[in-house]
Amino acid sequence: MRTLTVEDEVFASPPDLSEAHDLPGHVRIAYWLERLIASRRLRSGDRLPAEVQVAAALGVSRMTLRQALAGLESKGLLERRRGRFGGNFVTEPKVDFTLAGLPGFTEQMRRAHVEAGAHVVRAATRTPSADVRAALGLKRGEQVHEVIRVRSGNGEPVALEETYLPAGPFPGLLTHDLTDSIYSTMEREYARRPHSADEVIEPIKATAQQAELLNVAVDAVLLLVVRTSYDEAGVPVEHSRDHFRPDRTRIVLRTHVDHGTLTEAEPV
Repeated sequence: MRTLTVEDEVFASPPDLSEAHDLPGHVRIAYWLERLIASRRLRSGDRLPAEVQVAAALGVSRMTLRQALAGLESKGLLERRRGRFGGNFVTEPKVDFTLAGLPGFTEQMRRAHVEAGAHVVRAATRTPSADVRAALGLKRGEQVHEVIRVRSGNGEPVALEETYLPAGPFPGLLTHDLTDSIYSTMEREYARRPHSADEVIEPIKATAQQAELLNVAVDAVLLLVVRTSYDEAGVPVEHSRDHFRPDRTRIVLRTHVDHGTLTEAEPV
C-alpha cells in the first residue's frame, strides 16, 4: 500500500478546471482520477492525499472534491474509511460481464480498460461427460476439446473457465494459442463463431482446487455461468462452465419487453 502526497508524480498533470469548460468541476476531477486508476498509475490499496490537500492543489472547494470522490465510490473505485488510519483508498475495480450479446472475455476486459490474461490449466481432447455430450448434441464415441483456463484482470485471477468444443468441427484447435480468445480462433481458423447462447447463473461454493486457482478461500461464493453457444444454423459449438469471483466481477443482464410479454425467472 502506498500513502500518496500531492507532490507525487501521479498528480503532476491535473485536469483542466477552467471556467470555460462545459463540464462541472467535480465531473472532470472524477474522470481524471478514474483514468489514473484505469491506467494503473493509481493502484489498488493506494491511499490518496488528505482531501484538504488535494482540494488546495486543484484550486477547488472541498465540497467539489467530495462530489468527485463520492462518484468514484459509487462506482466501486474508491473506499472511504473513517478513523485514525482512514482516508480515501483505491480499490480493485469490478469488471462488468454482460450477457447481452456474446463478446468474449478478452473483448469485455478491453472495453473495461483492464489488461486481460490467461493461464491454461489443462487442454486435452477426450471423451465428454454425459452432460457435456448432451449439451453439444454429440453421439457416443464423439470427442471434445477441453480447455480449462484461469482468466485474469491486471494480473489478478477473476474467473475459472471450463470450455468444451466438439472435436469434429475444430480439428487441431489445441495447437493454437489458447491464451488468446478462443472465439477469435474459431472464427479465424474455422469460420465458425457463437451466434446465440443459453445461459444459467447460480451461486456455488468454491472447491479446494477452484479456491487455489482463483486465490480465494475454500467455500467462498462464486458465480457460476453455464453456457451453451450455437452458431448461426443453431448447431451447438461450445459448452462452458465459467466460475467468476463476485468481488472482482459483476454479471450484467439487460431485459427487453417483447410485445408486452415478460419471461419469469424459473423458481428454485
